[in-house]
Amino acid sequence: MVDASEVVISHLQRRKIEGRVLIPFIQVLRDRFGQSAMREVVDETIRRLAAEDGARWAATYGKTTASLRTVAQELWAGGGSMDVEVISESDDHLDFNVTRCQYAAFYKELGLADLGIRVHCNRDHAMLAGFNDELELSRSQTIMEGGACCDFRFRKRS
Repeated sequence: MVDASEVVISHLQRRKIEGRVLIPFIQVLRDRFGQSAMREVVDETIRRLAAEDGARWAATYGKTTASLRTVAQELWAGGGSMDVEVISESDDHLDFNVTRCQYAAFYKELGLADLGIRVHCNRDHAMLAGFNDELELSRSQTIMEGGACCDFRFRKRS
């Protein structure tokens, strides 16, 4: 349930706000403790937050591939933040491509695509573990890394 005193914002706006706070923090962390320690702390934090998001979305939408499609199309792509093209879907798999990504555009505009990969793209596997650990994700490219699309391929584990 959403707190009535909270302002409802899109998922993209939430990530932009988080990014504007995280980026300077991450830069100080790197300067003070080095690249390796910064990566370790950021990765652990992002994985934890992503798994919590996944569990919350599963509780709200369900744990099926159809539910995952709803999360992608309505939450992640909400407000025009991404274009999602569903390729194939059944009870045991979901394949879709993201062909336009405003999350990637945000980090690229800042010249921080490498950081965007770390704090945005890398959360997908941990999110899935929180959402439904019977599913696995493979992805060969992302827009953030310069790919033509982000190719999400979710499968039920054998």
